Amino acid sequence: MRRICNMKKIFLLVVLLCSVASYSQDVLEVIAKETCQCLETKKAKDPNLSAADFKTEVGVCMIKSYTDHMSEFKPSEKVDFSDVEGMTKLGENVAIKMMQVCPNVIIELGRSAIKEEKEVEKEDSFVSGEVIDIKWEQFVTLQLKDQTGRNYSFLLLDSFDTAPLLTNNEIKKKDKLKVSYTEIELFDSKAKEFRYFKILTKIEKQ
Repeated sequence: MRRICNMKKIFLLVVLLCSVASYSQDVLEVIAKETCQCLETKKAKDPNLSAADFKTEVGVCMIKSYTDHMSEFKPSEKVDFSDVEGMTKLGENVAIKMMQVCPNVIIELGRSAIKEEKEVEKEDSFVSGEVIDIKWEQFVTLQLKDQTGRNYSFLLLDSFDTAPLLTNNEIKKKDKLKVSYTEIELFDSKAKEFRYFKILTKIEKQ
């Protein structure tokens, strides 16, 4: 009998706690449903959305719904768009609700993230070799020769973790390096035509 009473007390406590949080939870559920519907509409219009585009559309749909229902949140629970941590937490809470409403979308989002990661890995190739020269012109050019005697030229256009090895003059001729790169099409003003250039993404000393 005492056990039944204790169970009733626990049940009542859970109900009370749920009722306190129900306001926000109801709004989150609405946002989750609207986000799911929004994504289904976009997928119907463009079934071949890339992994990156699908990820972007999830955010767009979620923010639109949150904006429409922002007034329904308690003042202490409203999130400013400039609050990255707050928006991330909101996204996580909505995603939990989406797992109940449209689990297939969350699964697809996970697959898209893996696919996007693989696409990035595929883009970044690498070459190991000896430094022949470093040219300091409008853009820094790193020249390498691999073990077969083939020469490569790499441009430094973007910032990355190991870029200071080059910008701080820590790399000299004859140094052995492993460099990762991606290729982009740029206009060559000297040749007066577009051609592909190898752009540095990572530098490792060997």
